[in-house]
Amino acid sequence: MDFISLTAIIVRDILQTTYFGTLKNLIECVMSFLDQHSMMDKFPLLRAMMPSYPSFARFDKQYSQGTQWSGREMNAVGCVIVPVLAATL
Repeated sequence: MDFISLTAIIVRDILQTTYFGTLKNLIECVMSFLDQHSMMDKFPLLRAMMPSYPSFARFDKQYSQGTQWSGREMNAVGCVIVPVLAATL
């Protein structure tokens, strides 16, 4: 496998891991904030109302129900967490 650059593989993996780790912490902070302000029931309802479109994979399970999330589901959460949080507040 001489045609594959080892540095390119490592950099992409590090960036993806950093992105998913940051996103996971953001989601936990948002859930904690909503729980403190008794708005936890509105967030899943608004998120479920999001229509699906080509670059957005709609997901039906709640964040607390998932034990392991795929990259596609994490990207979908990353796309909608801020607008849904703003609509919830």
